[in-house]
Amino acid sequence: METHIGKQHSLERFQAVVAWQNRALALFGCYMYLGKERVSYRIVPICFMASSFVLLSLYSAVQAWGNMGQAVLSIVVLFYGIVGVTRLAVAISNPAGCYRSIQIAEEMYQRANGSNPAECNVLAKYTDLFCKSVQLYTVCFVLSVVVLTLMPFALYLLRGERYLPLGIVLPFTAEADAFGFWCTLAVQLAYMYTGSFGLIPSQNIYFAFVFNICLQYELLIERLKQLDERIRSSNNLKLTVRDQLVKIIQLQQESTNYITHIERFYQLQSFVEFLCNSLQVALTLNELHRNFWLPGLFILPIAVMQMLILCSLGTLIELKSDQFKDQLYDIAWPEMDLPEQGMFKYVLKSAQQPKQLTCGRFAVINMNLFLAPKPRHDDGMR
Repeated sequence: METHIGKQHSLERFQAVVAWQNRALALFGCYMYLGKERVSYRIVPICFMASSFVLLSLYSAVQAWGNMGQAVLSIVVLFYGIVGVTRLAVAISNPAGCYRSIQIAEEMYQRANGSNPAECNVLAKYTDLFCKSVQLYTVCFVLSVVVLTLMPFALYLLRGERYLPLGIVLPFTAEADAFGFWCTLAVQLAYMYTGSFGLIPSQNIYFAFVFNICLQYELLIERLKQLDERIRSSNNLKLTVRDQLVKIIQLQQESTNYITHIERFYQLQSFVEFLCNSLQVALTLNELHRNFWLPGLFILPIAVMQMLILCSLGTLIELKSDQFKDQLYDIAWPEMDLPEQGMFKYVLKSAQQPKQLTCGRFAVINMNLFLAPKPRHDDGMR
């Protein structure tokens, strides 16, 4: 009974954290992670803001083409708009798929054996990891936005300088006069806070999916350990071993289907985000190499951190997949009967070809992608 309560407690914690993300998304008319599986008319303003941000960034880059630092800043912030538009496109194009992703994750909690302390510990472990990741990411993102929005006021009060945190300008306004500066700053602050409230929960939801994949692998590992104990026990019953193998095969298939679903659903978003972050890093490093560039001190760590988060999550899935395969090799499979050995062979064969998350199917998401050496300019001359 106590372990069952622990299982239910983990599910309730998971649902509570997801509910907070859904409340934030509901402000923008996004209900795709709820049972409504839809978007409402309130999504129109955020779509307008995301698309107008992209257009203003392009306009600002063209206007500032003679000023390399300002032009680079406009292009760099343009990528944030592209990321926002991509996430909105994913949500609008398939709200039912978004809800299905959350629904399967919750069902995995229900499928865990509440009477087994080890499986309950797995649920508690990854629920806690999910909650702490959401809290840490939210706090860091909000603090960075607050610092960026306070900088113009601090520089104006302390040094009398007019500083704009984003590289966008409004048509028919002049930054040189006070009215144009404060109007532009007000628009930029609106973009920053509105975009943050949309980007943070969408990223946190992605944490839920990745940690749930890892949770499934850990449950498979625990059930393999239970299978091994039954095989090695003196009162080994053929029926119980077979039943355990059936449960493992079912869970493995569900895990494979879930990874396939998340991969199909998010591969384009992952590709766009990694590409945008990579270009931000390249442009920022190039500008910092030329001279001291204050915006680069904020853009560079944020872009690198976003890539690191994405690749770390992919690596975590790979590690759990490898641990699952290692556990398979430790099973006392020679002691099983031939029919059960055939079932075990099926599990092993499936584990040797694991599903992975990719960036648009161009590259597997892991630390190798993050650390991949970039080609030098002179490579093409050889």
